[in-house]
Amino acid sequence: MWAAPWRVAWRNLWRNRRRNLATLAAISFGYMGLVVLGGYAVRVEHFLRTNAVYLQHAGHVAVWQQGGLDRASAEPLHYQLDLATQKAILQWAKLEVRVERAGTYLLGVGMAGNACTTQPAMLLGVEPDLLQALLDHPEVKEASPELATAAQGEWPAAHPEQTAPVMVAAGLQQILQKPNVLSKTNGLAPAPMVLACDTPAMATQLAADADIQLVGQTYDGMLSAVDGQMVGTFHAPEQTAEDGQIIMPLAKLRELLGTDRASYIAVFLHRSTDAAAVAADLSRDLRAKGLKLDTYTFQDEVWSPYYVGTMAFLGSMVGFITLLVSVVLVFTVAGAMTLTILERTREIGTWRALGFERRYVLGLLLREALLLSLLGLGAGLALGLVGAAAINAAGFRFAPPGVAGTIAFLVKPAAWSCALQAALIPPGVLLATWWVSRSQLRKSPVTLLTAPTA
Repeated sequence: MWAAPWRVAWRNLWRNRRRNLATLAAISFGYMGLVVLGGYAVRVEHFLRTNAVYLQHAGHVAVWQQGGLDRASAEPLHYQLDLATQKAILQWAKLEVRVERAGTYLLGVGMAGNACTTQPAMLLGVEPDLLQALLDHPEVKEASPELATAAQGEWPAAHPEQTAPVMVAAGLQQILQKPNVLSKTNGLAPAPMVLACDTPAMATQLAADADIQLVGQTYDGMLSAVDGQMVGTFHAPEQTAEDGQIIMPLAKLRELLGTDRASYIAVFLHRSTDAAAVAADLSRDLRAKGLKLDTYTFQDEVWSPYYVGTMAFLGSMVGFITLLVSVVLVFTVAGAMTLTILERTREIGTWRALGFERRYVLGLLLREALLLSLLGLGAGLALGLVGAAAINAAGFRFAPPGVAGTIAFLVKPAAWSCALQAALIPPGVLLATWWVSRSQLRKSPVTLLTAPTA
């Protein structure tokens, strides 16, 4: 018996197939747009999260000395992690099953020189093996392969024979006028000990080797310098770092700054959804050992402002467009159902005269509206997936705001995103159908039977 009303509803839809096909097309194309839009938002979120966690080295959780995020640069001896604290954090991470790996990072500022000119540089010290493991991570390979690939040369782990292999941001490489990385200087005539700066010969001499000089100040106030070999260049995940960032081995940056301390320790998890829980557990357990630490997740605005800010804007935009399209689709169905009900006034009167209750007739109309919306959503989902595949296959590229270089324009519809967007439409359609039906159903059977129809 339960299937009979659904069969009747299906027959009624088929009777008015021309109008219903137009309504079905509106729902299908509207939902197709939502699927593509949601897929783009999912792709951008994955791209930005991957960059923040792995390529900007924020980790899923970052551990700083208490107050260190604000004060470590000005007072490193008081607000950076000493060796004992580093060991305690790394030991905790090693024993935690939710942690994939953890790494020590040191941040510094200095001057990068080419023997003729110098340029301010932001220095990031990290173990070459950890750096390579992050670059080879499956999430990075999937979401951000362009930024994980060296613009020139190779990453430091490919040059274990070098004592100071450094990666220079592509913009900074141009400023330093050093066009060749280490692998491209083989067979070139060596540059003289003293370069002919500010002469036509300077460009040739700068291209003869990959040597750069790094100058900094040790924590006890002494001037310090180290020689580095530019083994490769890279595009920074943020445009602000493109003209000034250098990635170098942790040991070499410690030598330059004359310290064994660390700015922070980044903890990388198997699942990003565990970040808040891991941060809370780590902070609680180490506080019990007398360590005063601050923990930040990649979702904290003070630690990952670009990720958090961009996702807040994107979420608001996608949410507004989704709501707008859903409302338009609901009114489209409501308009179609209004015409259907007006045309079938006498039919509804006949049902009522035969003894069928208002709720039964209302149930038939609601079933028709629900079937129409579900068919439209199904067709829209299929069209959206086909459209996403076509966009991905087209190979379009674009330059995201704030990101150096270009990336592939991809659409990655997710099941949860499609389901969430689809869940907004049927309730609205049913509510609209109920609203336009109730005035007719309140009339007596005689009034309905004698009413004029279109």
